[in-house]
Amino acid sequence: MKKSAGFTLIEMSIVLIVISLILGGVIKTVGVQRQQLKRDETRQQLTVITEALLGFALTNGRLPCPDTGVDGREDFAGGAALATLIDCDDEEGLLPHVDIGVGNNDVWGNRFIYRVTGSGIESFADDVPSQVGTPQAAASSFSIDSTSPNPAIGNITINDMNGNSIALQVPAVVVSLGENGGRQMACGAALSLAEQQNCNGDTIFIDSFYSNQAGQQFDDLLVWLPLTVLKARMIEAELLP
Repeated sequence: MKKSAGFTLIEMSIVLIVISLILGGVIKTVGVQRQQLKRDETRQQLTVITEALLGFALTNGRLPCPDTGVDGREDFAGGAALATLIDCDDEEGLLPHVDIGVGNNDVWGNRFIYRVTGSGIESFADDVPSQVGTPQAAASSFSIDSTSPNPAIGNITINDMNGNSIALQVPAVVVSLGENGGRQMACGAALSLAEQQNCNGDTIFIDSFYSNQAGQQFDDLLVWLPLTVLKARMIEAELLP
């Protein structure tokens, strides 16, 4: 009697297991590649935003105030009509994308967080750095000239996961909270402690490598505007001596 040339149940099971492992690896690889593409696209968005912020500063002599009204526009304490007289409504909010002419969301559909040094003499987003009620010319609305009696410096700090400083005295920072940020930018339990540091309203931000480790996940993407770059652009445009 001839032996059947077909597969046995054991052989078929082994083949199915191998196919499953191969497909699982392919699907995982595709998922990682898609995630990386989205992160790369968001980095490109942040680069464009940096240039837009610099362009706004060169045009207006200051950085924009944050959007606290969720309409894509700057918000000022006392209302827009008093924008040349009063400070920003808040130092942290959403990116005023309408005023700087960029897209409003990252690739995950979330708004960008934006913080600027915007109060007192060290303001970068205020037409009146020294006193309320006396508007100054756009070219001198904030002073980063080292010869000034009160040179403006940023009050934002960028740290790594271990608390080591990456950048100090930063005038402004923009944050994408990544895929887990949520469309309402909720700074809650869905985020790790490090990610919550980037949306808790203070002047300390964390920049780190991507991690999906439970309890230590980190998918935020940051860009900040160094004082040296801002000063160089202002000098180049002959807005500073």
